[in-house]
Amino acid sequence: MKRVLLSSSLLFLIPATVFAQVSASVVGTVSDQTGALIPGVEVTATNVNTGIMTLNVSNETGSYTFASLQAGTYNVSASLPGFQTQTFESVTLSQSQQIRLNFELAVGAVGQ
Repeated sequence: MKRVLLSSSLLFLIPATVFAQVSASVVGTVSDQTGALIPGVEVTATNVNTGIMTLNVSNETGSYTFASLQAGTYNVSASLPGFQTQTFESVTLSQSQQIRLNFELAVGAVGQ
């Protein structure tokens, strides 16, 4: 009984970052064609195999972060009214991998 309690209590001593290392992350910025960073852009990571969508919004410096995605293949897109949507397709993420995807959105035509 003491062994079970001891080994169970040791789990609490393992930092949370050890468990987080099995996931992957995607980070980047969103800018327009002039290089100006754009806040408020919806960035979506869709797991191709499961269909699970994760939504994020670029912050005041145009940055976004998906800190904890499962390993797999994703389509990652950025959209904002008045701009054309940009998509990175078939982005493969491995465990513990961090990749950078920087979006450059073009101004869209009326109705886009």
